[in-house]
Amino acid sequence: MKAEQRQSIRRKLPLDILINQDLTYSKRWKVRDLSLNGARLEMSRDEIYPGTTVEAVLTLREHDEYDLHRVPAYVVRSDRDGVALQFRRYDDRTYTALVKLLYSR
Repeated sequence: MKAEQRQSIRRKLPLDILINQDLTYSKRWKVRDLSLNGARLEMSRDEIYPGTTVEAVLTLREHDEYDLHRVPAYVVRSDRDGVALQFRRYDDRTYTALVKLLYSR
C-alpha cells in the first residue's frame, strides 16, 4: 500500500509488538509506526516473509490498566527498513484502544 493510499492516521510510537507465527515463532519487535490498518516494524526481512499470516499482540492502556490485544495480521512487505503488517479483522475493544492511542496524541 503506497503512502497516498493510506486511509487512517499513522503514528510513530514507543511501542513493542509481540509477533507469533503458529507455534514455531514468537518474538518482540519495535514499532516504527502504527495505524488502525497495520504496523511497520523494525524487524529483519529475513525473519518473516511477505504473505505470512501472524498474530500481533499489542499491550495497550485502557482505563489506567494495560490490556493485551491479539490482532490477526499478515506480512505485506519487507525490505531493508523493516516489515509491514496489515491487520485483519479485530474486535471493538481493540478498535477503541487503537483509536484512543492514535487520536489522543
